[in-house]
Amino acid sequence: MNNSSKMAATKQAILQLLKEQSIDYVVREHEPIYTVAEGKAIGLPNVEAAVKSLLLTDDKRSSFYLIVLPLDKRLDLKELRAKIGSRRLTMASAEELAQLLELTPGAVTPFGLLADAQHRVQTYFASELHDNTIATPLDSNTATVWLSCHKLVQILEAQGHRITYLAL
Repeated sequence: MNNSSKMAATKQAILQLLKEQSIDYVVREHEPIYTVAEGKAIGLPNVEAAVKSLLLTDDKRSSFYLIVLPLDKRLDLKELRAKIGSRRLTMASAEELAQLLELTPGAVTPFGLLADAQHRVQTYFASELHDNTIATPLDSNTATVWLSCHKLVQILEAQGHRITYLAL
C-alpha cells in the first residue's frame, strides 16, 4: 500500500470509529496548513478550538509523552516534568513520531495513538479542554476534525490508552 493509500485507510478507519461510537464531528478537508493564520486564511471555521499535540521524550529516549493543549498555550517543560515525574524532556524526533504514532511533523494528532498498539506513549490533555469542542488534524495537515474532547478521550480509552487530564 503506498503512503497516500495508507493515509486514506487511516482517515477512513478513524471516521468509521467515530460513526460506530455515534460521536458527532465535523471534518473539513483543505490544502496543507501549518498555522492558525493559514487556517483562517482558507476559511476554516472555529479555528480558536484548535489544539496542538506534542510528542515529547525523556533524555534517555525511553519514555514518550503526547501532550494535548490549547494552541495558544505555552508549555513549560520544567513544570510538566515535575508534574509527571519524568526526566528532562525534549521533542521526539520525526523518526520516533513515525515509529510510535505513524505521523509526520506538522500533523501530530491524538488520533495517532490508535497506531500505538503497545501503548508506549503516555498521554496528557490540558484539563481546560475536557468540556470543550476541539479541532485537531484528522490524520494529516490536510483534514481537520472538530469533536468533543471528552468523546475523543473516551474513544482512546476504549482502545486501551490511559489519558490523564492535567493542569498545564
